Amino acid sequence: MFAGIRSFWNSSWTLFWKRGLLVAFLNGVYFSTILVTAFFSQFLPPSFSGFSSQVSPVPSFEFDNVLSMILGIFLFNFCVSAFLVVTLPGVVFFGFSVALLVARAALWGYLINQLPILSFLLALPTLVLEGEGYVVASLAGAVLGLSWLKPEWMYKSESVGRMGAFKHALRECGYWFFLVGVLLFFAAVIEALTLLKL
Repeated sequence: MFAGIRSFWNSSWTLFWKRGLLVAFLNGVYFSTILVTAFFSQFLPPSFSGFSSQVSPVPSFEFDNVLSMILGIFLFNFCVSAFLVVTLPGVVFFGFSVALLVARAALWGYLINQLPILSFLLALPTLVLEGEGYVVASLAGAVLGLSWLKPEWMYKSESVGRMGAFKHALRECGYWFFLVGVLLFFAAVIEALTLLKL
């Protein structure tokens, strides 16, 4: 069992590096959007100040204990934020996944600009891990969208049609979402512990 998991993990990272240019591009887009939005948010008029208390990239739920908190945060981030919001729209058009990734980064940038420095430092590990999870989810959506739009560009070494490329991309996304799950799980653990400290 552990050998199978290790093999799947190694294959996921091999594929991650194979798509290195796309990964680097999406990381650059995501984290630079956070920084740029955080910088320019300080110039917004005071009427926007109440906005951050009403909008958050993470919903507020009531939990009985730390385990249910971790599970609740993880399931929401994995199923809703990563899959439904970021990846799935990319199947229709790959650009949607990138656009929604940018929108999420802009929201994070606006919100961290409102945080005191200590709260920002506490939130930073969650921001990085969760952000990387959404980057990989966006990559999955982009790969799915490009597979049927430009199959010859996505799989240069293989002569596959649109349907074959899409099936290939679906298998590839299994590896991507394994990485997304790992990243978002650790992000959920850190976020839950951070919220308990606050």
